Amino acid sequence: DEPRADHHLQASNLVHNSAVLNEKVVFPSLEKLQIQNCDSLEEIIEAQGLIADTSTTQSIVRETTTITFVFPKLIYLRLSKVPRLKCFCSRMHTTQWPSLKHMEVIECPKAHIFAPKCPKSQVEISNQQPLFCVNEDTFPVLEELTLKMNDMMKGICDGQLSLQCFPSLKLLNLHCFPETSTTLPYCFIQSLPKLQKLVINNASISEIVWSEGLSDKGRRTSAFYQLKELRLSKLPQLTLKTFQPSLLSFKKLTTLEVISCHGFINLMACSTAKSLMLLERLSVADCEMIEEIIACEGEEIQGSIIFPKLKYLKLSGLPSLASFSLAHHSLEFPVLQMVMVTKCPKMRKFCQGDLSTSNLQQMHVARDEEDELWWEGDLNSTIQQMF
Repeated sequence: DEPRADHHLQASNLVHNSAVLNEKVVFPSLEKLQIQNCDSLEEIIEAQGLIADTSTTQSIVRETTTITFVFPKLIYLRLSKVPRLKCFCSRMHTTQWPSLKHMEVIECPKAHIFAPKCPKSQVEISNQQPLFCVNEDTFPVLEELTLKMNDMMKGICDGQLSLQCFPSLKLLNLHCFPETSTTLPYCFIQSLPKLQKLVINNASISEIVWSEGLSDKGRRTSAFYQLKELRLSKLPQLTLKTFQPSLLSFKKLTTLEVISCHGFINLMACSTAKSLMLLERLSVADCEMIEEIIACEGEEIQGSIIFPKLKYLKLSGLPSLASFSLAHHSLEFPVLQMVMVTKCPKMRKFCQGDLSTSNLQQMHVARDEEDELWWEGDLNSTIQQMF
């Protein structure tokens, strides 16, 4: 009988192993695979046959034959802190993950994570075998993908991956690629029809999506139309180009968090603000250059800007912030319950036009987080007295 594995497999702190698994082992019931802190590991599955076959005929067959590894029930895959990991298997292969829903690849700097094509010969493999050769059938039900401190952007940001490679993806976490100045191709973001949460942290990007060269047909289809949560932090080069209402749809956004993004002068245009009908939480903190949250320069706005669902608003550590909006239009927050405004020394009024916060219940306005709280009866008056 073929050797079998249990439902869960975890490998940690392996010092002298160059591989974890053997290609002769099958895993029909394996549900969770976790490999972490393995300094010497270079591949997940050891290609024993490439060494064992000595005849010329056998070697040629093995060097030109692609093997497929299938993990039919694997739901969770985590590869963390495996500094020498280069590939899944050094033999020509493909992988299939029909049940995989959660994947994390963290601090695997030598691995080229995604590629659209597999090597056609063992000679090509010697150059660089990707961790995953991806097509439309590789990750059919993958819902959560986290990539941190890897050469992660190859394959994704160079636009090589075919569309619909991640048809079920709901959560995309991208962390720590500060030395690579790049953006996500618009066609890639557009091909994530179920994406609900996007987190980007510590990256050298000037735009979230790259739309240069996009056809007129492509521009007519918005991306992010299912996005509910957007969290951006430590993105010093990110600018207002991020939020282009003609390309990006935020109509279902409920949470927007922006932290330490020093390239912003303002956060969004009026037209974008008016589209945030479902926004419930807005937090902007530690952005050195931001002067206003909503900028309406060059736009004609009819009527008030209304945030009908916003319940929580935080503005903190914004040394250049003068106002939530410098334009003379009305702002309405009918269900706003909690406001925090701290360390915004240049702020004189919350807004220049009329302000309605009929349901405001809690307010924290202070020069810093430990300062005495102020309340002067309404938000504009309180900020005027405080700062």
